[in-house]
Amino acid sequence: MGHSKFKFKSSGKKFNDRKFSNESRSKIQSIGIKTPVSNTGTTEIFDMHTDPRAQIKDNLRNLILTNQGERICRHDFGANLKSILYDYSKDMQYLNTVKKFIVSSVEKNMPMVSITDISAVVLNDLEKYNANILGLAKLKLKIIFAIPKIRAENLALEVEMFIGG
Repeated sequence: MGHSKFKFKSSGKKFNDRKFSNESRSKIQSIGIKTPVSNTGTTEIFDMHTDPRAQIKDNLRNLILTNQGERICRHDFGANLKSILYDYSKDMQYLNTVKKFIVSSVEKNMPMVSITDISAVVLNDLEKYNANILGLAKLKLKIIFAIPKIRAENLALEVEMFIGG
């Protein structure tokens, strides 16, 4: 009988391996890229989200501001608010249509988010003036939402749209 020449170097991990160090355990896990894309000199190529609430909020903003046909291979992705921009009027009918578009898109594309409320935010005089210089009207929406799976409630997001009409 010969002796085995098998070495145990390649089997298992040593306890002092980097994988088990406190340094690697305390590193915060990146979840997704922050938008708009930026790089503030961190170790990642782009600035990243580390909080699930912030990532979902960012994804929700992108969903609301995306129009159908803008996303490659996902032609029906987005709230498609551009299709009703020129139907703007200050009555509740328009706001109800906007709400319907947003809620429908969120239910389809981000079912983990529960929309609590959508309201129009009153613009201050400077915002109105700046929009008028551009020859446009501006609509600012405040979306209140929850993420039940991670027990996050009363989260808020504001989006701005320049509208015509």
